[in-house]
Amino acid sequence: MQRTSLPFHLVMILSAISVIFFLLNIDYAAVNMVLLPVAHEINADLNDLQWLLSAYVLIWAALVIPASRLADTMGRRKALTLGMLIFMIGSALAGIGHSLSVIIAGRLLQGVGGALMTAPAWSLLFTSCPPERQGIIISIGLSFGGLGLATGPNLGGYIIEHFGWRWIFYINVPLGLLVILITLLYCPKDTIPHEKTRLNPIASFFLMAGVCLPFYALNQLEVWGPGEPRLWALFLGGLLFLGLYSWQDKYSATRLIPGHLFRSKAYIASVIGIGLMAISFSMILVLMGLYLQNILEYSSYQSGLIFMAMTLSMGLLSPIGGKLIDLVGVKTPMILGTLFAFVSFAFSAFLDKESNLWFVCLCLFLMGTGLGSFFAGCNIAVLRAAAPQDLSIASGVYTMIMMLGNTLSVILSTSLVVLWGRDTLFTKLQEEGIQLTGVQHEKLASLIAKADLPQDAFTGFDPHHIPTLFQGMQEAFVQGLSWNMMGGALVTLVALGVVLWGIPAGKPTEKIEAAPLPL
Repeated sequence: MQRTSLPFHLVMILSAISVIFFLLNIDYAAVNMVLLPVAHEINADLNDLQWLLSAYVLIWAALVIPASRLADTMGRRKALTLGMLIFMIGSALAGIGHSLSVIIAGRLLQGVGGALMTAPAWSLLFTSCPPERQGIIISIGLSFGGLGLATGPNLGGYIIEHFGWRWIFYINVPLGLLVILITLLYCPKDTIPHEKTRLNPIASFFLMAGVCLPFYALNQLEVWGPGEPRLWALFLGGLLFLGLYSWQDKYSATRLIPGHLFRSKAYIASVIGIGLMAISFSMILVLMGLYLQNILEYSSYQSGLIFMAMTLSMGLLSPIGGKLIDLVGVKTPMILGTLFAFVSFAFSAFLDKESNLWFVCLCLFLMGTGLGSFFAGCNIAVLRAAAPQDLSIASGVYTMIMMLGNTLSVILSTSLVVLWGRDTLFTKLQEEGIQLTGVQHEKLASLIAKADLPQDAFTGFDPHHIPTLFQGMQEAFVQGLSWNMMGGALVTLVALGVVLWGIPAGKPTEKIEAAPLPL
């Protein structure tokens, strides 16, 4: 069959949406390189800094489903333009911010913009191209998302090294203007049905509150402790709001999430699997970034180059994943992905202060190979498991679970590093016979939560003890890292079990939804 070239307007639409996917992913992957420079400039601790990552993905996750419905109401073209404007405003605010609260506010706005753009971008890309070209067009879009993840750490490190960390956010503004211009010039105006899809604002609010409150409580676990009443009040409040959402949405004329989506065992397995593997991705992204800079003492730029061992292997599998899946189906790449990730976590649990750089790169390469293989298969599994009329909302739920997995990983991994690190540090000091006053004990406990640990942080301690304290802080972080890596290995095994349970081993041409879940 003779293949015709793509129409120019479709090339421009593909270009604009590819830039969107690139920006949304690079702004997650690159910001982990910002943690230490920001900590050094504004003296923030790790518990607060992780909100630079989790605020972005949490608000994205909480709003992506209502935003999908809103895009159906206002039209995809307008939704893309509005979403990019909000994203650009958030980027500018994060760039000019001189306090952590202002930077986090900018990240929240970026998440709002990302949520508003996600569903219409996929829908517009899917419906603008002819059916016989949809596979290659979707894979190109995915490859740009993978490219954003692949280049995020090293490009972020380069920008920090030569221009300063603020330009990681400023660079989004001119690229966003380009996307808006192409969208207005080449994206067709939407024909909105006379009977518009109505957005249920009450159910949307209940869903957003039900998602955000428990995750905020998890973030405060390290600060408040498990016995704090406010912690459990937030958890119970989140459960209450989720219950109210379920009740409100059940009797709504237009449901946010149609119940029949979850009759497909393959869809459930894909959604759970992406959540679990997103936990793995964010755990490696955040903790390995801190490990490379704090323990092995590489610069932001050098750490970004080292991360290419993971991100390039991950990104390169996106454009070639389609061909592999056409040959063997989605189940085999997903199984291989979880196994590669498991081996990476198992090796990473043995990292210490003296680890060889080649061993670090091997751990990252195995993780990138595993994640790239799994994500390629899982993305296609979701599209095949959903009916055509449900593609938008099905991808919205899928994105929400992926973002929640990222957020949960950032919150828990950073908090557990601190909690486990404190235990390791104080045990070491007891063994060394170092006695601390109550004030010194509290100060040292707070220092473990610092992402940047200069030598002058130990002012007020016995000068003879400072080398031991500094060494103990590093050993505490490494021990916390090791426990997290073992937890990550367990998560990947659970993901493997989910894939074996729910993803059928049918031929690539078969529709996955043929295996419904008995109700």
